[in-house]
Amino acid sequence: MGIVELWGGSVVSDVTYELLWQVTQKEKHTNELQALPKTFYADIGDFIKSFENRETSEEEQNIKKNTLRLANELFERRKQKIMIYVAYKRQLPQPTVQREADLYNRLLDVANGEKLEPAGRFKASGTQTLRSLQSIPEIILPSGKRVGPLEKGQIVEVAAEEEDIKFLINNTICQES
Repeated sequence: MGIVELWGGSVVSDVTYELLWQVTQKEKHTNELQALPKTFYADIGDFIKSFENRETSEEEQNIKKNTLRLANELFERRKQKIMIYVAYKRQLPQPTVQREADLYNRLLDVANGEKLEPAGRFKASGTQTLRSLQSIPEIILPSGKRVGPLEKGQIVEVAAEEEDIKFLINNTICQES
């Protein structure tokens, strides 16, 4: 359960409230993600669980409550920094806690895989994309379905029923997009 205080070089044998406070303060006052030992989250969890296995005084209950608050603050701040690392495609400092490396990789996959497409490019199956040639109120199509109201130039998805599409195109209401 030992933690190495990487930024100071000294070895700390157990997680304490004071150590968590120091780590949180250093994380808060720098833009860089601080390097933490790989077992950091497990060690914090063990420290918090240590309060549950025994009767605790009011002071220890306050320490537990503040430890949870500090841990959550630290975790949220580190998540924000990881998102910034992803946005700028920077590598995480090493050693990296596995949980954070997994989050970084998932976010990087999403960021690299998602492309912003203009509206109207996504089409439901069984539909036809049309562009309105004029502004119209709601109308009833030959199939009985309703479309509109539409503004001139608006993209609309219409069920791919041949009679509806022919009606909209032949009456110069819409054109194929």
